[in-house]
Amino acid sequence: MGKYIVLGIIAFIFLLIYLRLRPFIRMARQMFGVAREAQRVVRNEPATSRGAGDKLVRCAACGTWTPTSSAVKLRSSNLSYCSHTCLESAAQGSKRKAAS
Repeated sequence: MGKYIVLGIIAFIFLLIYLRLRPFIRMARQMFGVAREAQRVVRNEPATSRGAGDKLVRCAACGTWTPTSSAVKLRSSNLSYCSHTCLESAAQGSKRKAAS
């Protein structure tokens, strides 16, 4: 019975140590992430590698085929656009139709 009490106390002490060190661990992970991102930028590597499985979607404004990972999607509809410029031009076009 005494072993379990000692193990419980040791586990409680480790929990307290972890809770005190958690902010520093999080900060260290963020610093390593920034360093990794800086190395990627220096090497001119893409942010995410597009695999062969990346599907293409057609821009609703200009008809250009764009990978789904870089397409601009609207939450309210199923439409996808190749850029914010096409999205804005489509919005301007719909405003003109509504005004007519």
